[in-house]
Amino acid sequence: MPFQVATFNAGLAVGVLPYATERVPRVVEALAALDVDLLFVQEFWLDAHWDLLRRALESRMPHALRPEPAHPAAHGACSASQVRPLVACAEAKCSGLTDEALAACVVQSCATTALALPTPCLNCIASRPAGTIHEIVDRCVGEPTAAQASPPGRSSRFGGLIAYGGSFGTGLLARAPLEDRGILVFESTVNARGALHARVAAPGLGHLHVFAAHLSPGGAEQPPQLDRLLAWIDEKAGRAPALLLGDLNTTPGSSLFRRLESAGFRDADVPDRRGTFSHDGLGTGDVGDSGWRLDHVLLRGLDAAVRADRILDEPVTISAAGRPVRTTLSDHFGVLATVERR
Repeated sequence: MPFQVATFNAGLAVGVLPYATERVPRVVEALAALDVDLLFVQEFWLDAHWDLLRRALESRMPHALRPEPAHPAAHGACSASQVRPLVACAEAKCSGLTDEALAACVVQSCATTALALPTPCLNCIASRPAGTIHEIVDRCVGEPTAAQASPPGRSSRFGGLIAYGGSFGTGLLARAPLEDRGILVFESTVNARGALHARVAAPGLGHLHVFAAHLSPGGAEQPPQLDRLLAWIDEKAGRAPALLLGDLNTTPGSSLFRRLESAGFRDADVPDRRGTFSHDGLGTGDVGDSGWRLDHVLLRGLDAAVRADRILDEPVTISAAGRPVRTTLSDHFGVLATVERR
């Protein structure tokens, strides 16, 4: 049997992308329907969403790897006086809203107030945007510890924000045991970024070193991340067969993609050249073939035939605010790769 691998950026960015909470059940249902040996997901930022996926897949894919948050939130990151302006803004401009709707409203209407908060307080509030504004801030108000007095990570124009409690949003699931596990953390702002490594027994192929990554979307952060990733791959796998998959935020023909090719990674022999990122799908449900191909499954060091197909690209209808809405599962589409000996 061929070895089948899939990658999917679910775009479950609560408060940032539309219908994140409403899309979760459909995303989990679609992923649970895949018949694959290995699955890498990105932008499952909240542990609650990841837990739903794990429960849906654990009978067929019992082995999982998910990095711990870079800066987990802790009670006592905020004082009552610090959060008072944010609560007042939310009550004035986002009255009656909770969960997803509240998070989106606060991002749009109260961002300046939120970014003025001390970094640990801001990151705590952004770690779990679920409930009313009082429920969200009450999880963070208390007496701070000495460790919470210093802002984690480096500051940026976003006020030192590390979203979703420093969650990397990623997870690797497999039928076979994930051996020799490892996690690489990249330098990044706003969202924690990193890569996962595991060695797996692939039917018909032998052992494969699997590297799963979600790079920053361009900018100055991305090239150093790729440098570190390639060095890590050489350190962990050497000349052994290696698979690299994920939302690499780079397109075939770009300078960064050429660096991957120079490092020995190759695209599928039969690639699906349609775009995997959609600007409009979440808002309209429209699915097209153009756009950037940012999501990849790449192979090196193994004489095998690889076919790649775009998947999870059908429009879906969900219920949002009591009305039917046509949308897509994510702002990305998935990639399914079939790998077998020639």
